[in-house]
Amino acid sequence: MGRTQWQSVVIVALRLVIAFLFYAAIAPKFRNPGMWAHYFTTWGYPAWSPPVVSTIEIVGLVTLWIPALALWGCAVLMVTTAGATGTWLLNGPRLVALFPGIIFVLLAVLASLQARARRDAPVKRPQPLPN
Repeated sequence: MGRTQWQSVVIVALRLVIAFLFYAAIAPKFRNPGMWAHYFTTWGYPAWSPPVVSTIEIVGLVTLWIPALALWGCAVLMVTTAGATGTWLLNGPRLVALFPGIIFVLLAVLASLQARARRDAPVKRPQPLPN
């Protein structure tokens, strides 16, 4: 397998791992919305924040699989994980901040690999019209 093939395999693997980790973060907010609304209001966020944040995360995860939008998806998800990391660091338990922090790092690696793959992709130029 060549370098670009390995890079593609790693990108798909990272997308799958990130999706799995986000599932672990999103599902509880939909299973127990009252508890999460309470947490969010305790942290100073509106009670409607959990489903909105989860929906943004789901849309971000979908965009990871659309090549033209993948870097934007990484950026959006990095913002949400940075917010989650900061929230857990400020409000505790601080060890929980490690979970979104790890996802943030994985997203940064994924964004870097996707940007490199896009940069290294051959440019397709249109063929000139026959005279």
